[in-house]
Amino acid sequence: MKKARFWIGIAISLIALAFAFRQVNFREVWASLAGANYWLLAFSVIPLVTFLLLRAIRWRVLFYPQRGLRIINLFAVINIGYLLSNIFPARLGDVARAYLLGDTEDVSRTTTFSTIVAERVLDALSAVGGFFLVLPFAPLPQWMVRSGAVVGVAALLALILLVVLMRRREWTLRLLDRILELIRWPERETMIGVWERLAERSHLRFVAGLPWAGRAKVRETASSLIDGFSGITTARLGPPLLLWSVAIWAVISVYYWVVLLAFDPGQPFVAGLAVASVTALGMTIPASPGYIGVFEFLGRETMVLFGMQAGAALSYALVAHAIVYVVYSLLGLAGMVQQNLSYAEIQETISTEAPSST
Repeated sequence: MKKARFWIGIAISLIALAFAFRQVNFREVWASLAGANYWLLAFSVIPLVTFLLLRAIRWRVLFYPQRGLRIINLFAVINIGYLLSNIFPARLGDVARAYLLGDTEDVSRTTTFSTIVAERVLDALSAVGGFFLVLPFAPLPQWMVRSGAVVGVAALLALILLVVLMRRREWTLRLLDRILELIRWPERETMIGVWERLAERSHLRFVAGLPWAGRAKVRETASSLIDGFSGITTARLGPPLLLWSVAIWAVISVYYWVVLLAFDPGQPFVAGLAVASVTALGMTIPASPGYIGVFEFLGRETMVLFGMQAGAALSYALVAHAIVYVVYSLLGLAGMVQQNLSYAEIQETISTEAPSST
């Protein structure tokens, strides 16, 4: 399944790259690159780093009621996660974050996973909100509007469902127990035997090592997930989290706008907001590591709607993505130094502990 997802992502990225470069005048691309304001490109690093710092602050809030988590560790782990996502497919960086933070802060990995899921829900809501703010200013194609509407409705329904289930913690856990009993959820020992027999018949040895959680473990995990979502579902922290998310989205939009001004000084701020929202929504689909190709295609198509020529729009998308890729990677390496980690240690931690987790 992972290999299939990897190759599907590669195929999607290659197709997106082909569309990004179609009908492009390469002389126009080089002319745009040569004529860009490199002082503005250098300045764009400031809002980009600020964006990451704000994400670390919001992440600490998501651990409510737990307090005292150090921003420097949260910031380092976020950057390491982005570095890994730049190199590996399937958002491995998000998985790594849960394991790495547990080694530096007194938090459970299940709770950390739940905060990351809550973080993605807030990001989706922010992206969709920004997307619809853009609608009056750009004639977006129907496929973009439909895609944004689908993701937005899904994120809103997920948020409402989370609030309802998390606010009724004991009822939710009792409901889970009834569902597990109704479907006769097998215990871990039973499934180990099933995996072993399946591995023997299929001659696929890896099947024997597939993980499984028994009823007690599922309930324990659900309880931790509810605790992890507590921040986003409380009246005390829900509004501040939404405000942090708005600030985060405004800052990353400033980054895309500043890079855009380096290529086309007449573009409005809403164009940067459009790029931030459209590319974020596009990154929900499988793609190659770093979303190479998908970002370029969506960035180009978005700026063409704002009046840029295809070549100039592609130049902008290439540079905006390259800066993100380089800055995230360098900060990720710095985070590894700060956390005294090597890639081998990260890989060993994930490979040895992931099979025993849910």
